[in-house]
Amino acid sequence: MIKATGITAEYNPLHNGHVFHMEEARRLTGCDALVVAMSGDYVQRGEPAISDKWARTGSALASGADLVVEIPVICCLGDAGRYASAGVSLLEALGCSNIAFGSESADADQLVRTAEFLCSNKKIIADIISDLTSDGMSYPAARAEAVSRLGGDVHIPETPNDILALEYVMSMKHAVPVPVKRSGSGYNDPLTEGRGYQSAAAVREILREGGDDAKDKCREYVPETSLHMLADTGLTFPDEWTDVLRYSVMSMSPDEIEACPSGGEGLANLLKRAVMEHDTWDGIISAVKSKRYTYTRLSRLCMQAVIGISRDKFTKDKPLYIRVLGFTDKGRQLLSEIKRKADCPLPVITNINRESGLLDDEAAAMLRLDVHAADIYNLVTGRDTREFSDHRMGPVQI
Repeated sequence: MIKATGITAEYNPLHNGHVFHMEEARRLTGCDALVVAMSGDYVQRGEPAISDKWARTGSALASGADLVVEIPVICCLGDAGRYASAGVSLLEALGCSNIAFGSESADADQLVRTAEFLCSNKKIIADIISDLTSDGMSYPAARAEAVSRLGGDVHIPETPNDILALEYVMSMKHAVPVPVKRSGSGYNDPLTEGRGYQSAAAVREILREGGDDAKDKCREYVPETSLHMLADTGLTFPDEWTDVLRYSVMSMSPDEIEACPSGGEGLANLLKRAVMEHDTWDGIISAVKSKRYTYTRLSRLCMQAVIGISRDKFTKDKPLYIRVLGFTDKGRQLLSEIKRKADCPLPVITNINRESGLLDDEAAAMLRLDVHAADIYNLVTGRDTREFSDHRMGPVQI
Protein backbone atom coordinates (compact mmCIF):
# COMPACT_ATOMS: atom_id res chain seq x y z
CA MET A 1 0.00 0.00 0.00
CA ILE A 2 1.39 3.39 -1.02
CA LYS A 3 1.81 5.87 1.83
CA ALA A 4 0.85 9.34 0.58
CA THR A 5 1.44 12.80 2.02
CA GLY A 6 -0.62 15.74 0.82
CA ILE A 7 0.23 19.37 0.10
CA THR A 8 -2.06 22.25 -0.87
CA ALA A 9 -0.29 24.73 -3.14
CA GLU A 10 -0.55 27.32 -5.88
CA TYR A 11 3.01 27.29 -7.30
CA ASN A 12 2.53 30.77 -8.68
CA PRO A 13 5.24 30.22 -9.78
CA LEU A 14 7.03 27.24 -8.24
CA HIS A 15 10.26 28.41 -6.60
CA ASN A 16 13.11 26.98 -4.52
CA GLY A 17 11.14 27.35 -1.30
CA HIS A 18 8.44 25.08 -2.71
CA VAL A 19 11.04 22.46 -3.59
CA PHE A 20 12.36 22.66 -0.02
CA HIS A 21 8.79 22.21 1.26
CA MET A 22 8.31 19.07 -0.82
CA GLU A 23 11.65 17.63 0.26
CA GLU A 24 10.89 18.31 3.91
CA ALA A 25 7.41 16.80 3.59
CA ARG A 26 8.98 13.58 2.28
CA ARG A 27 11.66 13.59 4.99
CA LEU A 28 9.30 14.29 7.89
CA THR A 29 6.63 11.77 6.88
CA GLY A 30 8.65 9.07 5.11
CA CYS A 31 5.98 8.91 2.42
CA ASP A 32 6.11 6.98 -0.84
CA ALA A 33 4.20 9.61 -2.83
CA LEU A 34 3.51 13.34 -2.66
CA VAL A 35 0.02 14.46 -3.67
CA VAL A 36 -0.60 18.13 -4.44
CA ALA A 37 -4.03 19.77 -4.42
CA MET A 38 -3.31 22.81 -6.60
CA SER A 39 -5.20 25.93 -7.59
CA GLY A 40 -6.07 25.88 -11.27
CA ASP A 41 -5.91 28.99 -13.45
CA TYR A 42 -6.89 31.34 -10.60
CA VAL A 43 -5.38 31.73 -7.15
CA GLN A 44 -6.89 32.33 -3.74
CA ARG A 45 -5.79 35.97 -3.68
CA GLY A 46 -8.36 36.55 -6.42
CA GLU A 47 -6.01 36.89 -9.38
CA PRO A 48 -5.16 34.90 -12.50
CA ALA A 49 -2.27 32.49 -12.00
CA ILE A 50 0.88 33.74 -13.67
CA SER A 51 0.80 30.71 -16.00
CA ASP A 52 -1.83 28.10 -16.73
CA LYS A 53 -2.51 25.05 -14.59
CA TRP A 54 -0.97 22.60 -17.07
CA ALA A 55 2.40 24.36 -17.12
CA ARG A 56 2.45 24.66 -13.34
CA THR A 57 1.48 21.00 -13.00
CA GLY A 58 4.47 20.04 -15.17
CA SER A 59 6.79 22.08 -12.94
CA ALA A 60 5.38 20.44 -9.82
CA LEU A 61 5.80 16.91 -11.17
CA ALA A 62 9.34 17.63 -12.34
CA SER A 63 10.21 19.10 -8.93
CA GLY A 64 9.02 16.33 -6.61
CA ALA A 65 5.24 15.89 -6.77
CA ASP A 66 3.78 12.54 -7.83
CA LEU A 67 0.12 13.43 -8.33
CA VAL A 68 -1.47 16.84 -8.92
CA VAL A 69 -5.22 17.41 -8.66
CA GLU A 70 -7.17 20.63 -9.22
CA ILE A 71 -8.99 22.58 -6.55
CA PRO A 72 -12.27 23.70 -8.20
CA VAL A 73 -12.33 27.37 -9.12
CA ILE A 74 -15.31 28.13 -6.88
CA CYS A 75 -13.16 27.02 -3.92
CA CYS A 76 -9.98 28.73 -5.15
CA LEU A 77 -11.81 32.05 -5.27
CA GLY A 78 -13.25 31.62 -1.79
CA ASP A 79 -11.90 32.84 1.52
CA ALA A 80 -9.03 31.11 3.31
CA GLY A 81 -11.37 28.72 5.11
CA ARG A 82 -13.09 27.51 1.94
CA TYR A 83 -9.81 27.20 0.06
CA ALA A 84 -8.14 25.23 2.85
CA SER A 85 -11.16 23.00 3.39
CA ALA A 86 -11.27 22.19 -0.32
CA GLY A 87 -7.61 21.23 -0.47
CA VAL A 88 -7.83 19.09 2.66
CA SER A 89 -10.99 17.30 1.51
CA LEU A 90 -9.33 16.35 -1.79
CA LEU A 91 -6.17 15.10 -0.09
CA GLU A 92 -8.05 13.10 2.54
CA ALA A 93 -10.30 11.62 -0.15
CA LEU A 94 -7.13 10.41 -1.89
CA GLY A 95 -6.01 8.68 1.30
CA CYS A 96 -3.23 11.03 2.40
CA SER A 97 -2.32 10.09 5.97
CA ASN A 98 -0.36 13.33 6.51
CA ILE A 99 -0.85 16.86 5.20
CA ALA A 100 2.24 19.07 5.17
CA PHE A 101 2.04 22.86 5.04
CA GLY A 102 4.36 25.82 5.38
CA SER A 103 4.33 27.55 8.75
CA GLU A 104 6.20 30.46 10.27
CA SER A 105 5.90 28.98 13.76
CA ALA A 106 5.93 25.25 12.91
CA ASP A 107 4.12 24.75 16.23
CA ALA A 108 1.71 21.90 15.52
CA ASP A 109 0.48 21.68 19.12
CA GLN A 110 -0.48 25.36 19.24
CA LEU A 111 -2.24 25.14 15.87
CA VAL A 112 -4.22 22.09 17.01
CA ARG A 113 -5.21 23.75 20.32
CA THR A 114 -6.38 26.87 18.51
CA ALA A 115 -8.27 24.85 15.90
CA GLU A 116 -10.06 22.83 18.61
CA PHE A 117 -11.03 26.00 20.48
CA LEU A 118 -12.42 27.65 17.34
CA CYS A 119 -14.36 24.53 16.34
CA SER A 120 -15.84 23.94 19.80
CA ASN A 121 -16.98 27.59 20.05
CA LYS A 122 -17.94 27.96 16.40
CA LYS A 123 -21.46 29.37 16.81
CA ILE A 124 -20.75 31.96 19.49
CA ILE A 125 -17.62 33.12 17.66
CA ALA A 126 -19.62 33.42 14.44
CA ASP A 127 -22.24 35.54 16.22
CA ILE A 128 -19.60 37.89 17.65
CA ILE A 129 -17.88 38.18 14.26
CA SER A 130 -21.21 39.00 12.61
CA ASP A 131 -21.85 41.83 15.08
CA LEU A 132 -18.33 43.25 14.74
CA THR A 133 -18.16 43.08 10.95
CA SER A 134 -21.56 44.76 10.67
CA ASP A 135 -20.00 47.64 12.63
CA GLY A 136 -17.19 47.91 10.09
CA MET A 137 -14.47 45.64 11.49
CA SER A 138 -12.61 43.34 9.08
CA TYR A 139 -13.11 39.59 9.46
CA PRO A 140 -9.56 38.80 10.70
CA ALA A 141 -9.74 41.50 13.36
CA ALA A 142 -13.25 40.42 14.35
CA ARG A 143 -12.22 36.80 14.85
CA ALA A 144 -9.25 37.79 16.99
CA GLU A 145 -11.52 40.00 19.10
CA ALA A 146 -14.09 37.20 19.46
CA VAL A 147 -11.46 34.80 20.77
CA SER A 148 -10.17 37.45 23.15
CA ARG A 149 -13.67 38.03 24.56
CA LEU A 150 -14.09 34.31 25.20
CA GLY A 151 -10.82 34.22 27.10
CA GLY A 152 -9.39 31.42 25.04
CA ASP A 153 -5.81 30.49 25.96
CA VAL A 154 -4.97 30.21 22.27
CA HIS A 155 -3.16 32.25 19.67
CA ILE A 156 -4.80 33.48 16.47
CA PRO A 157 -1.98 33.64 13.90
CA GLU A 158 -1.15 36.91 12.19
CA THR A 159 1.39 35.66 9.64
CA PRO A 160 0.14 34.46 6.23
CA ASN A 161 1.29 30.83 6.32
CA ASP A 162 0.15 30.24 9.89
CA ILE A 163 -3.24 31.80 9.13
CA LEU A 164 -3.71 29.28 6.33
CA ALA A 165 -2.15 26.50 8.42
CA LEU A 166 -4.82 27.02 11.08
CA GLU A 167 -7.52 26.65 8.43
CA TYR A 168 -5.93 23.41 7.22
CA VAL A 169 -5.87 21.97 10.73
CA MET A 170 -9.48 22.99 11.36
CA SER A 171 -10.51 21.12 8.20
CA MET A 172 -8.65 17.87 8.88
CA LYS A 173 -10.72 14.87 9.88
CA HIS A 174 -8.27 12.00 9.43
CA ALA A 175 -4.87 13.29 8.30
CA VAL A 176 -2.06 14.26 10.67
CA PRO A 177 -0.90 17.91 10.36
CA VAL A 178 2.80 18.27 9.53
CA PRO A 179 4.05 21.88 9.69
CA VAL A 180 7.19 22.65 7.72
CA LYS A 181 9.15 25.59 9.09
CA ARG A 182 9.16 28.35 6.50
CA SER A 183 12.66 29.49 5.58
CA GLY A 184 13.74 32.71 3.87
CA SER A 185 11.35 35.45 2.76
CA GLY A 186 7.80 35.79 4.01
CA TYR A 187 4.77 35.02 1.88
CA ASN A 188 4.43 38.47 0.31
CA ASP A 189 7.92 39.86 0.94
CA PRO A 190 9.60 41.81 -1.87
CA LEU A 191 12.91 40.64 -3.30
CA THR A 192 15.54 40.61 -0.53
CA GLU A 193 19.14 40.10 -1.59
CA GLY A 194 21.04 37.46 0.32
CA ARG A 195 18.03 35.35 1.29
CA GLY A 196 18.18 31.73 0.21
CA TYR A 197 14.47 31.56 -0.63
CA GLN A 198 12.45 34.36 -2.16
CA SER A 199 8.66 34.66 -2.09
CA ALA A 200 6.50 33.90 -5.11
CA ALA A 201 5.39 37.55 -4.96
CA ALA A 202 9.02 38.68 -5.39
CA VAL A 203 9.51 36.37 -8.39
CA ARG A 204 6.27 37.59 -9.97
CA GLU A 205 7.38 41.20 -9.53
CA ILE A 206 10.65 40.51 -11.38
CA LEU A 207 8.66 38.97 -14.22
CA ARG A 208 6.05 41.72 -14.22
CA GLU A 209 8.70 44.40 -14.56
CA GLY A 210 9.84 42.55 -17.66
CA GLY A 211 12.97 43.22 -19.67
CA ASP A 212 15.01 40.88 -21.82
CA ASP A 213 16.76 39.40 -18.82
CA ALA A 214 13.78 39.13 -16.45
CA LYS A 215 13.60 35.36 -16.62
CA ASP A 216 17.35 35.04 -16.24
CA LYS A 217 17.11 37.15 -13.07
CA CYS A 218 14.83 34.45 -11.65
CA ARG A 219 17.37 31.68 -12.24
CA GLU A 220 18.75 32.04 -8.72
CA TYR A 221 15.31 31.70 -7.13
CA VAL A 222 13.48 29.00 -9.08
CA PRO A 223 14.44 25.45 -10.08
CA GLU A 224 15.44 24.78 -13.66
CA THR A 225 12.15 23.01 -14.37
CA SER A 226 10.18 26.09 -13.32
CA LEU A 227 12.52 28.35 -15.26
CA HIS A 228 11.79 26.38 -18.43
CA MET A 229 8.08 26.73 -17.77
CA LEU A 230 8.39 30.49 -17.35
CA ALA A 231 10.42 30.74 -20.54
CA ASP A 232 8.17 28.53 -22.66
CA THR A 233 4.69 29.74 -21.67
CA GLY A 234 2.94 33.07 -21.88
CA LEU A 235 2.66 34.88 -18.55
CA THR A 236 -0.23 37.01 -17.37
CA PHE A 237 -0.68 39.63 -14.65
CA PRO A 238 -3.82 41.16 -13.08
CA ASP A 239 -3.65 44.52 -14.86
CA GLU A 240 -3.95 42.70 -18.20
CA TRP A 241 -7.43 41.68 -17.01
CA THR A 242 -8.62 45.24 -16.37
CA ASP A 243 -10.70 45.62 -19.53
CA VAL A 244 -12.55 42.33 -19.07
CA LEU A 245 -13.18 43.28 -15.43
CA ARG A 246 -14.56 46.69 -16.37
CA TYR A 247 -16.77 45.14 -19.06
CA SER A 248 -18.08 42.48 -16.66
CA VAL A 249 -18.93 44.96 -13.90
CA MET A 250 -20.53 47.41 -16.35
CA SER A 251 -22.64 44.59 -17.82
CA MET A 252 -23.88 43.27 -14.47
CA SER A 253 -26.67 44.71 -12.37
CA PRO A 254 -25.90 45.67 -8.77
CA ASP A 255 -27.97 42.68 -7.62
CA GLU A 256 -25.88 40.31 -9.76
CA ILE A 257 -22.65 41.66 -8.29
CA GLU A 258 -24.05 41.46 -4.78
CA ALA A 259 -24.90 37.79 -5.46
CA CYS A 260 -21.23 36.90 -5.99
CA PRO A 261 -19.83 34.94 -2.99
CA SER A 262 -17.66 37.89 -1.91
CA GLY A 263 -20.34 40.48 -2.63
CA GLY A 264 -22.87 42.12 -0.36
CA GLU A 265 -22.87 45.13 1.97
CA GLY A 266 -23.29 47.59 -0.89
CA LEU A 267 -20.03 46.68 -2.61
CA ALA A 268 -21.71 46.54 -6.03
CA ASN A 269 -22.26 50.29 -6.29
CA LEU A 270 -18.76 51.03 -5.03
CA LEU A 271 -17.28 48.67 -7.60
CA LYS A 272 -19.39 50.06 -10.42
CA ARG A 273 -18.16 53.56 -9.60
CA ALA A 274 -14.55 52.38 -9.38
CA VAL A 275 -14.49 50.74 -12.84
CA MET A 276 -15.68 54.02 -14.37
CA GLU A 277 -12.99 56.08 -12.65
CA HIS A 278 -9.90 53.81 -12.75
CA ASP A 279 -8.16 51.95 -15.54
CA THR A 280 -5.98 49.37 -13.75
CA TRP A 281 -6.93 46.25 -11.79
CA ASP A 282 -5.05 47.49 -8.74
CA GLY A 283 -6.50 50.98 -9.07
CA ILE A 284 -10.07 49.66 -9.13
CA ILE A 285 -9.59 47.50 -6.04
CA SER A 286 -7.62 50.14 -4.15
CA ALA A 287 -10.43 52.65 -4.75
CA VAL A 288 -12.89 50.39 -2.90
CA LYS A 289 -10.52 48.98 -0.28
CA SER A 290 -11.08 50.09 3.30
CA LYS A 291 -10.56 48.88 6.84
CA ARG A 292 -13.73 46.84 6.43
CA TYR A 293 -13.16 45.54 2.89
CA THR A 294 -9.79 43.84 2.48
CA TYR A 295 -7.88 43.86 -0.80
CA THR A 296 -8.11 40.08 -1.18
CA ARG A 297 -11.87 40.01 -0.63
CA LEU A 298 -12.34 42.69 -3.29
CA SER A 299 -9.96 40.97 -5.70
CA ARG A 300 -11.89 37.72 -5.30
CA LEU A 301 -15.14 39.60 -5.90
CA CYS A 302 -13.71 41.05 -9.11
CA MET A 303 -12.66 37.66 -10.43
CA GLN A 304 -15.98 36.11 -9.39
CA ALA A 305 -17.69 38.80 -11.47
CA VAL A 306 -15.45 38.09 -14.47
CA ILE A 307 -16.14 34.34 -14.35
CA GLY A 308 -19.79 34.65 -13.34
CA ILE A 309 -19.86 32.87 -9.98
CA SER A 310 -23.06 33.34 -8.02
CA ARG A 311 -23.73 32.03 -4.54
CA ASP A 312 -27.32 31.32 -5.64
CA LYS A 313 -26.20 28.86 -8.31
CA PHE A 314 -23.32 27.23 -6.44
CA THR A 315 -24.13 26.38 -2.85
CA LYS A 316 -21.58 23.61 -2.24
CA ASP A 317 -18.39 24.78 -0.57
CA LYS A 318 -16.31 21.61 -1.07
CA PRO A 319 -15.14 19.71 -4.16
CA LEU A 320 -17.59 17.15 -5.52
CA TYR A 321 -14.99 15.29 -7.62
CA ILE A 322 -11.24 14.84 -7.98
CA ARG A 323 -9.90 16.33 -11.22
CA VAL A 324 -6.49 14.87 -12.09
CA LEU A 325 -4.07 17.35 -13.71
CA GLY A 326 -0.96 15.16 -13.88
CA PHE A 327 1.04 12.30 -12.43
CA THR A 328 4.36 10.45 -12.42
CA ASP A 329 4.69 6.67 -12.54
CA LYS A 330 4.30 6.61 -8.76
CA GLY A 331 1.24 8.82 -9.04
CA ARG A 332 -0.25 6.49 -11.63
CA GLN A 333 0.29 3.58 -9.25
CA LEU A 334 -1.45 5.52 -6.47
CA LEU A 335 -4.43 6.29 -8.72
CA SER A 336 -4.68 2.61 -9.71
CA GLU A 337 -4.60 1.60 -6.06
CA ILE A 338 -7.35 4.11 -5.20
CA LYS A 339 -9.57 2.90 -8.03
CA ARG A 340 -8.90 -0.74 -7.18
CA LYS A 341 -9.91 -0.24 -3.55
CA ALA A 342 -13.09 1.53 -4.71
CA ASP A 343 -13.50 3.36 -1.39
CA CYS A 344 -12.67 6.89 -2.53
CA PRO A 345 -15.59 9.13 -1.44
CA LEU A 346 -15.33 11.31 -4.58
CA PRO A 347 -15.36 10.35 -8.27
CA VAL A 348 -11.92 10.59 -9.89
CA ILE A 349 -11.89 12.42 -13.25
CA THR A 350 -8.99 11.95 -15.67
CA ASN A 351 -10.97 12.48 -18.90
CA ILE A 352 -13.81 15.00 -18.64
CA ASN A 353 -15.28 14.05 -22.02
CA ARG A 354 -15.67 10.42 -20.99
CA GLU A 355 -16.32 10.74 -17.27
CA SER A 356 -18.27 13.96 -16.69
CA GLY A 357 -21.48 12.12 -17.56
CA LEU A 358 -20.99 9.99 -14.44
CA LEU A 359 -21.34 13.03 -12.16
CA ASP A 360 -24.56 14.11 -10.48
CA ASP A 361 -26.09 17.45 -11.43
CA GLU A 362 -24.33 19.53 -8.78
CA ALA A 363 -20.92 18.02 -9.48
CA ALA A 364 -21.42 18.41 -13.23
CA ALA A 365 -22.27 22.10 -12.74
CA MET A 366 -19.12 22.60 -10.66
CA LEU A 367 -17.02 20.94 -13.37
CA ARG A 368 -18.64 23.04 -16.12
CA LEU A 369 -17.67 26.15 -14.14
CA ASP A 370 -14.05 24.94 -14.05
CA VAL A 371 -14.09 24.46 -17.83
CA HIS A 372 -15.73 27.86 -18.34
CA ALA A 373 -13.13 29.53 -16.11
CA ALA A 374 -10.32 27.89 -18.10
CA ASP A 375 -11.91 29.11 -21.35
CA ILE A 376 -11.92 32.69 -20.03
CA TYR A 377 -8.30 32.35 -18.91
CA ASN A 378 -7.28 31.16 -22.39
CA LEU A 379 -9.25 33.93 -24.09
CA VAL A 380 -7.83 36.78 -22.00
CA THR A 381 -4.25 35.45 -22.16
CA GLY A 382 -4.36 35.00 -25.94
CA ARG A 383 -4.18 31.20 -25.99
CA ASP A 384 -5.92 29.21 -28.70
CA THR A 385 -9.28 28.57 -27.03
CA ARG A 386 -9.75 25.32 -28.93
CA GLU A 387 -6.26 23.88 -28.59
CA PHE A 388 -6.03 24.70 -24.87
CA SER A 389 -9.63 23.84 -24.02
CA ASP A 390 -10.05 21.57 -21.01
CA HIS A 391 -11.95 19.26 -23.35
CA ARG A 392 -8.72 18.71 -25.31
CA MET A 393 -6.08 18.87 -22.60
CA GLY A 394 -5.25 15.69 -20.70
CA PRO A 395 -3.24 14.97 -17.56
CA VAL A 396 0.46 15.84 -17.71
CA GLN A 397 2.52 12.66 -17.46
CA ILE A 398 6.17 12.48 -16.38
